[in-house]
Amino acid sequence: MRTILDPNNRLFTLARQSQSQPSALQAIAVVLVTLVLVLIPGQMVARIIMRSFFQGGSRSIAGPIVENALGFLLVYLALWVWLQLSSKRPFRSLGFENNGALRRVLRGGLIAGLMIAVTAGLAVLPGATLARGSQTSGLAALGIGLLSLLSYAVQGPAEEVLFRGWLLPVIGSRYGPLIGVSVSSVLFSAAHALSPGITPLGFLNLFLFGVFTAVFSLAEGGIWGACAWHAAWNWAMGNLLGFALDGSPHPGLLISVRATGPHVISGGDFGLEGGLACTAVFLIAIGISAMRTRTEDSAKGER
Repeated sequence: MRTILDPNNRLFTLARQSQSQPSALQAIAVVLVTLVLVLIPGQMVARIIMRSFFQGGSRSIAGPIVENALGFLLVYLALWVWLQLSSKRPFRSLGFENNGALRRVLRGGLIAGLMIAVTAGLAVLPGATLARGSQTSGLAALGIGLLSLLSYAVQGPAEEVLFRGWLLPVIGSRYGPLIGVSVSSVLFSAAHALSPGITPLGFLNLFLFGVFTAVFSLAEGGIWGACAWHAAWNWAMGNLLGFALDGSPHPGLLISVRATGPHVISGGDFGLEGGLACTAVFLIAIGISAMRTRTEDSAKGER
């Protein structure tokens, strides 16, 4: 019976198409160089642009959108250049094959919506308050919401491409699936370790975030669904509901939810990803993703 850690998973097969199989250190170096020499400078340029063209309240609204769009677009470009120069394999081999792409994107977004609803519900059970969102006009809120969603559609998938499209398959195909999942998840959480207000539980949840998107990607044999899930998760948590995201406050579109219960459950200033509510949802989602692979494989065997 096929398992979630099948060494012949489609993602690992695609990684083996490389003309030169990178070592673990080389694969990790690509991630670090992309983050330090591509993403961070890109975000700095975005901030300069923001300060030059936006003033007052518009700056606080446009800032995150411009930073996400410009900074993370460069991540795709950097990986494309690396694949062309070193690995000699197409960008789509990072998990972007066309088979069922739209279906997987829609499914990933729906799963994110369900998971964020359950997480938020558990977090606010001990108590919550509602405040006015970022916009008083429904039309203005809709426009800002769509723009922010588009920016997260750049940011979230860029992280998935880097950690689950590149790092997970390259290491997993050479050193074993479990090592690939573990290393990619640890580095993903480490990349967010300097987020404001992060706690040990928040760091653990970021690791579980990485494990979930890894097993989700392995279950589908590609990263279309994980990309959509990541974008929808970030947008719904921050811009739609107004929870803090990676320790940064985010006003919701129409309302902002503030959990007033114990921080160990709600996540406190770090946001939902810093609380036990998120821990529970991620653990359940990881288990379901692993079981889904076995179930689908059994159903194929019965036909």
